[in-house]
Amino acid sequence: MKQLLGILAIVVTLVVVVALVTSKSITADSPPRVTIPGQGAVLGSVAETLWTKQKFYSFRGIPYAESPSGELRFKPPVSRSPWQGTYDARNFGKRCPVITSVGKLNASQLQEDLEDCLNLSVYSKNLAAKQPVMFYIYGGGFTNGSASDHPPHHLLEKDIVLVVAQYRVGALGWLTTLTDEMPGNAPVLDLLLALSWVQSHIHAFGGDPTRVTIVGQSAGAAMSGALLLSPQTPEHYFKRSIVQSGAITAPWAINRAPYAQVQRICEALQCAKCEDKRQAYDCLRRVDVLQLLRVTTEESFCPVIGDVQGVLPAEPQTLLRNLKRTVPLMTGFTKHDGTFVLATLYDVLLAKYGSIAKLTVRQLANTLIDLGKDSTSLSNNLLLRMLFRPEILDSHNHTAAWPAYIDIANIIYMKSPVIAYANELQRRGAAPVYLYTFDYAGEHTRFGYELGNSQYPFEGGVHHSNDNIYVFATHKLNAYDTQIAKKMVDLWYSFIADGEPKVADQPELAIKAMETESGPYFHINQLVSVDSDILNELTVTADDPERYKLIRTSAMPPALPPSV
Repeated sequence: MKQLLGILAIVVTLVVVVALVTSKSITADSPPRVTIPGQGAVLGSVAETLWTKQKFYSFRGIPYAESPSGELRFKPPVSRSPWQGTYDARNFGKRCPVITSVGKLNASQLQEDLEDCLNLSVYSKNLAAKQPVMFYIYGGGFTNGSASDHPPHHLLEKDIVLVVAQYRVGALGWLTTLTDEMPGNAPVLDLLLALSWVQSHIHAFGGDPTRVTIVGQSAGAAMSGALLLSPQTPEHYFKRSIVQSGAITAPWAINRAPYAQVQRICEALQCAKCEDKRQAYDCLRRVDVLQLLRVTTEESFCPVIGDVQGVLPAEPQTLLRNLKRTVPLMTGFTKHDGTFVLATLYDVLLAKYGSIAKLTVRQLANTLIDLGKDSTSLSNNLLLRMLFRPEILDSHNHTAAWPAYIDIANIIYMKSPVIAYANELQRRGAAPVYLYTFDYAGEHTRFGYELGNSQYPFEGGVHHSNDNIYVFATHKLNAYDTQIAKKMVDLWYSFIADGEPKVADQPELAIKAMETESGPYFHINQLVSVDSDILNELTVTADDPERYKLIRTSAMPPALPPSV
């Protein structure tokens, strides 16, 4: 027995020595090389954090799946085969095809396998450590996004391993006939395979596979919800979840007519027999990537119910009520999270009518509310009563109505779904649920994204995705914004590491998990503070005495009624 223990001790020692040689036999600035068991070696690069100049290692574009092209288009992902030699992970891999990126490629680039995009990026400060892992799921309306959009130089100030996995987007990801040929929810299956990769390999990068937190924003928030609710997700894949500005239970998170969409796109491509699922699949599988992207620029994509693999076998609300496991959750929204929806609707109405002056306040408000797909009109009646004076509803005074429109967009698209999701999990009492609102208005905004926002008669406020400006190093921040970024990193890291959000420069602050459906919840601003009734956030714009600052006009708007 002693001999056996001695042999085991030698084996363990050898394993440790090999790991240390692999992970630490690099100088401060030499490219790191990691061997991934069963897959191959990867060569990374060295970078430094933004604030304290700590060294960290970047491994970008590591393939975790075979290219989902040819026979694998629309199919579940297949684990990547091992490669020979050392894979160069100093640069990002291909981003999954979107029209804005593919349209810029030259003829030679278009001949490459554009669909070979299922790769992930890993960032770590200590390859021999065992640190908590943040598995980030980016948003992009289910049609856009990539690992390269999320620089890690803020988050790596903390002792954390960050993983950003790419998944299929748009038609190449979400089209489905709910058959074996096009089974559905392929992007969620991509993420499940990436999480499986993390379980098998993240230890080689200094990560602890038993302490994985999934963090999703916007569309990524909905996908993180799908991962939590899905019976296909092994319980050990993640232990906590941060859900930013979105929920799988939101009205925009489910496509209820997937085959009608397939037929529509099939006909736009002038395929034959689009009413036949097999014929439609054969056409869509063979069509050129650029051609497919061009005919789907006006389409919306999202998860479906009843996919062949059983990712979402029932309505999200049903799966949520019947959920047998749960995890500690932190979720919330930005103060004016719906202004991007209002901007989109404004663009649509302007294109259709030439001017919104042709619509009454009631008509525009109802159009906005109807995006929530409430067929009973209950939402319409309550929101009109709550946010508008009777005399304004049949007028054309949109200037006075912009704050109320903003609250409607906030409520329908973001705040109500997030609150409902948090409440359902809080009622279970099985794990703590922390709820926040991000209220800080800094120098930068995502309002209008890359297209600008000067055409809108309202401001974006604390816009959708503005919180990510402080989590990821996407903008050059002034001194005030940098302090907010440090608070955000504190909050996200402390929850990921210990399950409890904290702020280093407010040690006296105790942020509590929700105790009732009202709260408590917390505000993220120059000072993080705790509040008691989350429903106050539903009318935060209309209730704001400085709401006129969100209206782009020289005239002061008439006073709006107080919220009910």
